[in-house]
Amino acid sequence: MIYDNALLYWGFELLTWIVIPCFILYRVTRIPGFRFAGLGYHGAIRDRHNPGLVLLASVLFAPLCYGVYAGSYAFFNELFPGQGFFNYESIVPESGTLYLVVVIYFGLSAGLVEEFLFRGLLFQAFAGFRNSLALFLLVSPLLFSLVHWEDGFANLASTYIVGIFMAIAYIGLRNLWPLVIGHIFTDLVWFG
Repeated sequence: MIYDNALLYWGFELLTWIVIPCFILYRVTRIPGFRFAGLGYHGAIRDRHNPGLVLLASVLFAPLCYGVYAGSYAFFNELFPGQGFFNYESIVPESGTLYLVVVIYFGLSAGLVEEFLFRGLLFQAFAGFRNSLALFLLVSPLLFSLVHWEDGFANLASTYIVGIFMAIAYIGLRNLWPLVIGHIFTDLVWFG
């Protein structure tokens, strides 16, 4: 399997979570009128410019995000015990510099890329549709969950719950930074 070969695994990992998202970002930035602020990368909460409030929301959101994931994972793991096809914890070295590099990579790549793709970009993509919020609330958590398929049903179900939570938070805040920070924090604690 791909995860049995470190070079193959990390090549696939970097292609999937760095190269392809960078290409998508490059293509999106070529769309006339595109602005990062439209994705939620700005210093406002619900159109009120207040970087301090964004920072406060990020600090408060981080443990809340972790709590939703850890709680839902524990719940679904009790209902559906068993290992999935692959779990990322098996890739994290036991200690040392490489341990720190891998944990930080997992946290940053997931937080930055997944929130960009599954919240900011999807929200903008559905903006012109009738019932755009309903579509966003349906598709965003579903896609977010599906990219976490490899660790079994408990992870699939818990990431769906987290996806709903994050999508609702994004609609409420209209800012991506608290979600990015919450996602990074969750992964750093989970893998750390």
